[in-house]
Amino acid sequence: MKRKIAVFANGWSDEYLLIALDGINRCATENNIDVYFFVEYSSYNRLDENVQGEVNILNLPHLEDFDGVLLMGNTLTNAGEIDILRERILKANVPAVCLEYEVDGIDCICTDNYSGMHELCEHLVEEHNVKSVLFVSGMMENVENQERLRALRDVLSDHKLTLGEEFIIDGEWSFYAIQLKLPKWLEKHELPDAIVCANDVMAMGTITQLIRMGYELPKDVIVTGFDNVNSSKTFVPALSTVDRCWIDRSYDGFKHLIDLMDGKPKKGIQMFPSTMMIRESCGCDISPELKREQLQTLNRVYTVPIERTLFDWHLTGLDEATTGRNSLEAIHDSLMGFFGEGETPYEGDTFCICIDENFVDSIYEPVELRCLGYSEQMHVLYAKRDGQHMPYQKIKTSYIFPVFASPDEPANVYYIAPLHNLSSSIGYAVFKNYEKVLETYFFYSWLRHLKTGLLRCRQNIIMDNMNNKLKDISMIDELSGLHNRKGYEKKGIPLLEQIKEDKKTAMMMVVDINHMKMINDRYGHLSGDLAIRLVAKAIRETMPQSWYGIRYGGDEFVMIGENVFVDDGTILKNRLCAAVESEAKALMLPFKLTVSVGAVLMDPDKDVTIEEYFSMADTAMYEMKKKIHQENKN
Repeated sequence: MKRKIAVFANGWSDEYLLIALDGINRCATENNIDVYFFVEYSSYNRLDENVQGEVNILNLPHLEDFDGVLLMGNTLTNAGEIDILRERILKANVPAVCLEYEVDGIDCICTDNYSGMHELCEHLVEEHNVKSVLFVSGMMENVENQERLRALRDVLSDHKLTLGEEFIIDGEWSFYAIQLKLPKWLEKHELPDAIVCANDVMAMGTITQLIRMGYELPKDVIVTGFDNVNSSKTFVPALSTVDRCWIDRSYDGFKHLIDLMDGKPKKGIQMFPSTMMIRESCGCDISPELKREQLQTLNRVYTVPIERTLFDWHLTGLDEATTGRNSLEAIHDSLMGFFGEGETPYEGDTFCICIDENFVDSIYEPVELRCLGYSEQMHVLYAKRDGQHMPYQKIKTSYIFPVFASPDEPANVYYIAPLHNLSSSIGYAVFKNYEKVLETYFFYSWLRHLKTGLLRCRQNIIMDNMNNKLKDISMIDELSGLHNRKGYEKKGIPLLEQIKEDKKTAMMMVVDINHMKMINDRYGHLSGDLAIRLVAKAIRETMPQSWYGIRYGGDEFVMIGENVFVDDGTILKNRLCAAVESEAKALMLPFKLTVSVGAVLMDPDKDVTIEEYFSMADTAMYEMKKKIHQENKN
């Protein structure tokens, strides 16, 4: 059986993940191992409820079912993900490796954050005569951030320079956060010689804001980053940064995990050096090859808005496919039309949308939505395999994906992300061998739009069910609990018409309480009401389940349905009369309670109206009533 490895990562680090995936995929392919890539989008500055909904995806896989676990550790620091996963890994006793983050009890493959940053800062001071520095920090408690800051401070100290606390800005690892904070900082301080950022994303945000404010880079100020993400090379100016050799490190980490799975000894923490990458943003030249790549990227200024517009149209179509539907099956059919046949540009040719059974139950029953873990079963709301639609179905949650791979298939990678509303779980989505979904602007937006559509559908179904219940209530007689005259017209008559259309024989019975006027006059209307309720109870207990019982008016009732007794109604009539007398006897009523019943068979081949059959049954009922009255006189 092909082995499989669970990988966990935070999706906001999309550029890092896309680079690291090169090494993971290469090693997985060489060793024929399937990869299940679990992605969450928690952020330390987001609402706690939303964070809970994201990190719940960590609970989806049963780690005992996997041969190994790989953690993209430097991305899993926003919401305590590392601690959650460490506990689960140790409990499952499954081999594990963490990349770029030290975790007790788990082997780690790490890049030395200090060496490359120290080399870069030495270059700034010695080659570009930098004297004053602003440090744009990530989360201060983050170990990688601390090491990069320590390297900067050590270089400055070696050159008799200092970095005061007021020269550190919390950039939140964000492209946008630093753009808001930098102008406020510059209102109180002079522009430094260099702005050293703890990652490339914040560095590119810093450059964007400085250019917006009218500064010329690197003439007015030097800006550097850390990580060497793909866009840092083609940014203008090309970003001087620190390379962590992510492709090699992810390959090394995956290969070491395979060694652990094969029983080889643990090695603890393995540290690899980082190295500086010198480019335009510090005042150095770039190679002709990189210049050409930079120009090619600039040409995408025209194509990117078009790509975004096309994607927005796709999201609009996804919204429309899930809006206004009044059942999950209707959404499935609508999504079939939306996604069409073959490969879709944003989802690939094999993917699925799985809905938690608890979420489905909450549509029809007053149950609390699940916030921790997942139900034992999933409803596969939509799935496509090799471009072909799959039917609506249910699977065990432990399967994760409803499309089982053939044993002779090459290594596969499955990308799994949560669907949730704040802390409440809705389900998850899975994409096979389609790493394009990790592009942040696509995947997170796609998940949010789908989530919103599912919530709207859920509300639509709930409202429809409530309206149907209200309609049913309007057709129920309050005293007897049977259908009223409106129920007879809306449900009873259509039932009889359907039985006739099916060429089957129906039966209609008219029931009337004997001596009802005497009961009301002598014992009062409360006793009369009790008589009606007792007869209604007897009707419900004796008539077949598929039949309808109706309080037609006053003390008169109608029973209708398919003739399952294969007689003229005598069997049911005797049962009903006996049940009524039994109820009266059990309660020791002060009055005698009996009923008269008239029955008629409705032949589908005869041209007789329902009204005419009713008249016939009513006449038969009165014949019985006359007989009873005559017996009482005698």
